[in-house]
Amino acid sequence: MKKKESKEAVAGLSFDEALARLESLVDEMERGDLTLEEAMRKHAEGSALSKYCLQQLQLAETAVNKVIRESNGTLSEMDLILPEAD
Repeated sequence: MKKKESKEAVAGLSFDEALARLESLVDEMERGDLTLEEAMRKHAEGSALSKYCLQQLQLAETAVNKVIRESNGTLSEMDLILPEAD
């Protein structure tokens, strides 16, 4: 799977969808009945999904840290909005 194809594999997926797909790929690969080419494609897709999930978690952590930091000393209600990943 090429880099462009890897990015397309995660385009439009929510975090939960990407994580479910990643878990599915891991299950398929652990069974060990894939050809080398299939395993390589699935590994590339899994790497892209893993990177996407990590980015989403980092964005969420940054947003939560910002809310906590801004709330110190003063109480304010803010909507938690996660920025879009690149």
